[in-house]
Amino acid sequence: MKILALIGSPRHDGNCDILVNKLVEKLDGEKEVLFLNDLDLGYCNACQSCQKGDCIKDDDVRSIVSKIEDADLLIFSSPIYFGQMSAQAKTIIDRFYMISQNPERSLDGTKVIQVFTQANPSDAFDPYIESMKTMPFGFLGMEVVDTIIAKGAGPKGEGIEEAIKKIDEMEI
Repeated sequence: MKILALIGSPRHDGNCDILVNKLVEKLDGEKEVLFLNDLDLGYCNACQSCQKGDCIKDDDVRSIVSKIEDADLLIFSSPIYFGQMSAQAKTIIDRFYMISQNPERSLDGTKVIQVFTQANPSDAFDPYIESMKTMPFGFLGMEVVDTIIAKGAGPKGEGIEEAIKKIDEMEI
């Protein structure tokens, strides 16, 4: 199994990083973890060039999208900032447009595990996180097979105990 993990947090060694690495360690297969904040991610220009071929932007997103297309499992992680995913995570999601607009590209059948962290200890962001199953992932033919949410996550390593327990108990 080919596994690609995208960490959308701007913080190395933060809670998203800790949870994703714990999950990746549990999985068998060929694994790659990408820290989006370290990569060159340009914004989508909505120029429609992707309908005829590759995106015109010559950045790391081309490589990332190719890796997602080759993966059997995508682990997508982001902290929740102001009720939404981080800018890094949103930028890669916006660039999925190049897949949706090009009939020669597909993510059909790719499995997804979502990993989110949030400082807010409530269920306030559950509807937003749940909506990710439909858009973008379901829209692209992907299947969200599990979601891990660390609610009340604070500084590095704090408030993620329940999420770690869920990872430990997952049967993958």
